[in-house]
Formats: sequence, C-alpha cells, structure tokens
Amino acid sequence: MDRKILSNIGLINVTMLYIPEHIITELSELSCEAVAGKLGLEVCRHKMKCFMHDDHNPSLSFYGLNKEKWYCFVCKKGGNAISLVMDYLNVDFLHACEWLCTSFGFNCLEDKSAFPHLKNLNIKKYVPNKPVKPFSINVAEWLLKNTSLSDKGKEFLCVERHIDSSVIESLRITSIDDPFPIVEAASNEFSRDILLDSGFFTLSRGKLFFKLFTPCLLLPYFDIDGKMIGMQSRYLGISHNAPRFQFLSGQKTRLYNMPILKTMTAGEDLFICEGITDCLALLSSGKKAVAVPSATLLPRLDLCRLRLYKLHMYPDNDKAGKNAFDVLRRYFVNHGILLQREHLPEDYKDYCEYYIDCIYGK
Repeated sequence: MDRKILSNIGLINVTMLYIPEHIITELSELSCEAVAGKLGLEVCRHKMKCFMHDDHNPSLSFYGLNKEKWYCFVCKKGGNAISLVMDYLNVDFLHACEWLCTSFGFNCLEDKSAFPHLKNLNIKKYVPNKPVKPFSINVAEWLLKNTSLSDKGKEFLCVERHIDSSVIESLRITSIDDPFPIVEAASNEFSRDILLDSGFFTLSRGKLFFKLFTPCLLLPYFDIDGKMIGMQSRYLGISHNAPRFQFLSGQKTRLYNMPILKTMTAGEDLFICEGITDCLALLSSGKKAVAVPSATLLPRLDLCRLRLYKLHMYPDNDKAGKNAFDVLRRYFVNHGILLQREHLPEDYKDYCEYYIDCIYGK
C-alpha cells in the first residue's frame, strides 16, 4: 500500500510511521513556553495573548512543572507542545511533530528497515485528546431567528460604522443586549444537554448562562451554499476584561461571507480582509469582499477557492496590518495566486475609517 492510497483512505502520512513513540512522548513534554518562543510569540509571566481570537489581555496560560501545558480561559482551547504547533501553524499532527523535531534537535526518523512490510503494520490514526463537537446549527439558527439588531447593535453598525442596512440583512447579523430572556426562551425550546453541547450556554451552580460576553453582535458564518457553519460574536460593552471577539470552542476556522463567491465570475475583483469590520465597510461601499478572522488563523481550504478572482487587500496602516498582508501574500504566492496590495492614505488606520470619512461622507 503506497502513500497515495494511505492518504486517500484517510490514514496519516506514511512518514508518521517512522516517528518513534518515545520521540512523540518527549515532544509532548516540551515546555510550551519554549515552543511559543520558537514560534515568535510574546510570553510574559507564563501568559500570552491567545492567537485564536482577538485577545487584548493575555488569556492563554502555561502551567505544569515544565510549563508543558497551555490553556486559554476565553476560547477554552489547550493542550501540549504538539497541539500548540498544530493550532498556531494550522498543520496536522505529523507536520507539527516534524517542526518540533527540527526546532529542538530531535531525530524524528527511525531506520526504515525496521518496517520491511508496510501492509503488516498496525497503522493508527492520530486522535485528539478531546474530540471536537460538531457545530450546533439548530441552536445557532434558533438564536438568529429569535434575536434582531438591538439599539446597541444599530448604534455600532449603522450610526458609528455607517454599514449599509442591506449588507447587515443579507449577512443575517443580529445582536444580544440582555442574555437572560434568551436563556429562558432557549430553555423552553431545547433540553439542557443540547444547550450545553451547543457551546452557546454554560452551567454554573446548577443554572444556565449565555456563554458569549454581552452586549454583542452575532456574526454567523455560512458556506458557499448558504449553510451556517459557525458563529462569531463581537463584544459591544465597556469591560476591558472581555475579549472583543469570541468563537465557539472547537469551531473550525472558516472564511467569512463565502456565499458571495456564487455571485461572481472568474476574473472579478475580490477584496480579502483581516477581520469582519473592514469586510462590512467594503461591502457597503459596493465592493465584493470576504474576511479571515486573523492572519494567524487561515482557512486554507476556503482560501484555495479564491484562485479564480483578482485578489486585493487594504492592509491596516500599522505593523500588524503589514504583517497580516505579508502572511496572506506568502500563502497565495505559494499557491500561484497574486494578492495585490491597495494603499490607504496615511491618515487612516484601516479601511473602515477611510470608508466612513471618504466613501460614506461623499
């Protein structure tokens, strides 16, 4: 059985067979702080800002005698050194092990003669410690149907950002100011187990609570055919301890506004943004746009769908914006796709600010 057949039936890459079990054990016991340093992440007092959401206060902590474990108290993700590399670089188990071996000087390949007959091997597929729950589309759809854009949501989107109402409606954006009526109504619609499994609700002292920080926008994600595949919240309150954006724990990273691709033809201009706010501004100005949650969370399979279009990007006018553009440009270059940089006037931080002042103002 060759590599291609193994790949087609969903088994791990054959190279995985030559990584000894004791090496995998050693890799899993590496200091996650040291690994974060190798990845170029900034750690302070055993904490850092989580790369899986828009984190303004360090919510990811390292713990254990050797700081061999990590955990984010906002998005609830965590694990060991291998899972840290997998999540940050968005690679599979095999490539994460190979990266760690290269970075820390392990010889990850045993003598292949130890495996003379591949067909006789007991091939095991890597299984994460905690299986990822599927996205609860029933609860998410119920939330959208039972919420609307509140006054706080209208203030943020329509008054402050001047987002076109037709864009808000087409993307099915709603908001929640007071979560308690939602919890009560959801409890009458679904069983407690279903609500807890959905990721939208949590249990404390025997009482259900809404898990996302409120007041917030609800920003649903859809696949190219319009099926809901995820949801993101945008906090609208004043607490500095609440994350600005939240995803459901375990939710896969996807491209925002994928259904727009069905309205496009090959060679059309398409703008790609880092974050949803600029995407909404671009759509409101009449341009076609999609968004990635962040430059460190690239939905690679979705991005490959963009090869048919002329891609443009307005990076933010700061170091982070430049880095985000460079990450995306390198990704697209490696796939034979050109990403053209569009320049904002220096006085504007991002496209949304430019849109409000120059595009909407005119």
